[in-house]
Amino acid sequence: MVALAFIAGILVSLYYAKKEKIKSEIILDLAIYVIVASIIGARSFYVIGQWDLYKTNLLEVFMVQRGGLVVLGGVLFSIVTIFLFAKKKKISFLKLLDSISPGTALGLAIGRVGCFLNGCCFGLPARLPWAIKFPPGSLAHSYFPGEYIHPTQIYSVLGMLTVFGVVTSIYRKKRFHGQIFFAWVIGYSIYRFIVEFFRYSPIHWLGLTPSQWIVAIGVVVAVAYLFKKR
Repeated sequence: MVALAFIAGILVSLYYAKKEKIKSEIILDLAIYVIVASIIGARSFYVIGQWDLYKTNLLEVFMVQRGGLVVLGGVLFSIVTIFLFAKKKKISFLKLLDSISPGTALGLAIGRVGCFLNGCCFGLPARLPWAIKFPPGSLAHSYFPGEYIHPTQIYSVLGMLTVFGVVTSIYRKKRFHGQIFFAWVIGYSIYRFIVEFFRYSPIHWLGLTPSQWIVAIGVVVAVAYLFKKR
């Protein structure tokens, strides 16, 4: 599912890059760096958060195929990589971000299907008609054996598909560079902030998860930028 997410993201990015008059070769080259950076970032954030599970077996850190990726870590590493790439290629950083934002939203939605199938990024116990019970052997089952929990992965799929629809609609009326990317940041942040209340997290700072604090900062920066431009 991660592989399919990258393929879909690249194809959509090629479409919007053409609108921005960015050569397809640029997007394909960038994709290689982003794939590597996002996996390293996503894995690093997960390992840091679950260090007790890895400190006695460091080889497990590299077993990415067994699951264990933090999306926000991948996004942050990718943004830094895109900035360095844009600077090297002498391309507008915000223009490049705009062109890949819709594809990123769609890719994240597909990737969350993988989370659901893998049983990671799971929710808290719930008594709802759509609550689900994960089978033995899954990470969700190891934390909540035999319990029905929120399918937060599906919430995330629906959230990112909504963001994808919003940013593609805004793209038709784009007025300045950065508009699409920061709209994506706001959409992603709102959905993620809400879903975190239903998702299991072992760490909380002042009642909020680390992810909620990060996306809260993202919203402030995005709103400030769009307000300035308007």
